[in-house]
Amino acid sequence: MKTIGRIKTNILSMGCFAVLLSFSSGCGKDDAEDTVENCFGGNWAERYAAELEVYANAVSVYNETPTPANCASYKTAAKNYLDALRSIVDCVPTISRAEINASINEAKAEVDREGCD
Repeated sequence: MKTIGRIKTNILSMGCFAVLLSFSSGCGKDDAEDTVENCFGGNWAERYAAELEVYANAVSVYNETPTPANCASYKTAAKNYLDALRSIVDCVPTISRAEINASINEAKAEVDREGCD
């Protein structure tokens, strides 16, 4: 359980990084359907905001009641959030994509290593 705090910090930091990138780089609005190709009409946060909320709630519940079931829910929520972050990677400027993908992979590996004791 000691690792949860470090994992939680790493995963939330990635979300903050994605938000900052969404404000600093241009993916213009387009009349076409929101897809990765048009960077979701510039609304990156919408692609992962719901998963972030579910993840934050799961962390809170697990911290309050560290049962194996709550740990499993936390791990599932963390992975879903990371998958949602990965869905916006194509909107990130090319020079940052490899770093973000590596961070997501590292965070998923940390979640996998965390035991549900």
